[in-house]
Amino acid sequence: MAPRSVRPYLLALGVLWLLPALLVLVLHLALPDHNAAGGCSGIGFGCSLPPSEAVVLLGLMAAGPLILLGLVVCVVISVVRARRDPRAAASEAPGMTDSTEADASEG
Repeated sequence: MAPRSVRPYLLALGVLWLLPALLVLVLHLALPDHNAAGGCSGIGFGCSLPPSEAVVLLGLMAAGPLILLGLVVCVVISVVRARRDPRAAASEAPGMTDSTEADASEG
Protein backbone atom coordinates (compact mmCIF):
# COMPACT_ATOMS: atom_id res chain seq x y z
CA MET A 1 0.00 0.00 0.00
CA ALA A 2 1.34 3.44 -0.91
CA PRO A 3 1.88 5.91 1.92
CA ARG A 4 -0.81 8.51 2.35
CA SER A 5 -0.09 11.95 0.99
CA VAL A 6 0.79 14.71 3.44
CA ARG A 7 -0.07 17.38 0.89
CA PRO A 8 -3.46 18.37 2.45
CA TYR A 9 -1.81 18.83 5.83
CA LEU A 10 1.04 20.90 4.39
CA LEU A 11 -1.39 23.05 2.44
CA ALA A 12 -3.60 23.71 5.46
CA LEU A 13 -0.70 24.45 7.80
CA GLY A 14 1.02 26.57 5.17
CA VAL A 15 -2.07 28.75 4.81
CA LEU A 16 -2.80 28.93 8.54
CA TRP A 17 0.72 29.12 9.97
CA LEU A 18 3.36 29.94 7.37
CA LEU A 19 1.47 32.59 5.40
CA PRO A 20 0.56 34.73 8.46
CA ALA A 21 4.12 34.44 9.82
CA LEU A 22 5.58 35.59 6.51
CA LEU A 23 3.03 38.41 6.32
CA VAL A 24 3.98 39.66 9.79
CA LEU A 25 7.68 39.48 8.92
CA VAL A 26 7.27 41.37 5.64
CA LEU A 27 5.03 44.03 7.18
CA HIS A 28 7.36 44.44 10.15
CA LEU A 29 10.26 45.10 7.80
CA ALA A 30 8.27 47.29 5.38
CA LEU A 31 6.32 49.53 7.77
CA PRO A 32 7.94 52.50 9.49
CA ASP A 33 9.30 52.06 13.01
CA HIS A 34 8.22 55.54 14.13
CA ASN A 35 4.89 57.32 14.41
CA ALA A 36 4.11 59.61 11.48
CA ALA A 37 2.75 62.47 13.60
CA GLY A 38 5.90 62.60 15.71
CA GLY A 39 4.00 61.49 18.79
CA CYS A 40 5.43 59.33 21.49
CA SER A 41 5.76 55.65 20.82
CA GLY A 42 5.03 52.93 23.30
CA ILE A 43 2.05 51.63 25.19
CA GLY A 44 0.10 53.70 27.67
CA PHE A 45 -0.61 57.35 28.57
CA GLY A 46 -1.78 58.38 25.10
CA CYS A 47 1.16 56.87 23.27
CA SER A 48 0.68 54.41 20.45
CA LEU A 49 2.83 51.71 18.95
CA PRO A 50 4.67 52.39 15.73
CA PRO A 51 3.14 50.49 12.79
CA SER A 52 5.95 47.93 12.59
CA GLU A 53 5.59 47.02 16.25
CA ALA A 54 1.78 47.01 16.07
CA VAL A 55 1.97 44.35 13.36
CA VAL A 56 4.15 42.18 15.60
CA LEU A 57 1.71 42.63 18.49
CA LEU A 58 -1.26 41.68 16.31
CA GLY A 59 0.67 38.69 15.00
CA LEU A 60 1.36 37.49 18.53
CA MET A 61 -2.31 37.91 19.42
CA ALA A 62 -3.35 35.89 16.37
CA ALA A 63 -0.76 33.13 16.90
CA GLY A 64 -2.71 31.22 19.58
CA PRO A 65 -6.00 30.96 17.67
CA LEU A 66 -4.15 30.15 14.43
CA ILE A 67 -2.21 27.31 16.09
CA LEU A 68 -5.41 25.90 17.55
CA LEU A 69 -7.24 26.27 14.23
CA GLY A 70 -4.39 24.52 12.40
CA LEU A 71 -4.54 21.56 14.76
CA VAL A 72 -8.33 21.32 14.41
CA VAL A 73 -8.04 21.44 10.61
CA CYS A 74 -5.48 18.60 10.69
CA VAL A 75 -7.83 16.48 12.81
CA VAL A 76 -10.71 17.20 10.42
CA ILE A 77 -8.56 16.25 7.43
CA SER A 78 -7.57 12.95 9.04
CA VAL A 79 -11.17 12.12 10.01
CA VAL A 80 -12.45 12.88 6.51
CA ARG A 81 -9.70 10.81 4.94
CA ALA A 82 -10.38 7.89 7.29
CA ARG A 83 -14.11 7.95 6.56
CA ARG A 84 -13.59 8.26 2.83
CA ASP A 85 -11.41 5.14 2.65
CA PRO A 86 -12.19 2.88 5.64
CA ARG A 87 -10.45 -0.19 4.18
CA ALA A 88 -7.16 1.70 3.89
CA ALA A 89 -7.48 3.00 7.45
CA ALA A 90 -8.21 -0.52 8.77
CA SER A 91 -5.30 -2.05 6.89
CA GLU A 92 -2.93 0.55 8.35
CA ALA A 93 -3.93 -0.32 11.91
CA PRO A 94 -1.51 -2.81 13.49
CA GLY A 95 -2.94 -6.24 14.24
CA MET A 96 -5.94 -5.77 11.98
CA THR A 97 -6.15 -8.24 9.11
CA ASP A 98 -8.85 -9.01 6.61
CA SER A 99 -10.65 -12.32 7.29
CA THR A 100 -9.99 -13.59 3.76
CA GLU A 101 -6.26 -13.14 4.25
CA ALA A 102 -6.35 -15.08 7.51
CA ASP A 103 -8.35 -17.91 5.91
CA ALA A 104 -5.99 -18.13 2.94
CA SER A 105 -2.93 -18.40 5.13
CA GLU A 106 -4.45 -21.25 7.19
CA GLY A 107 -5.34 -23.48 4.28
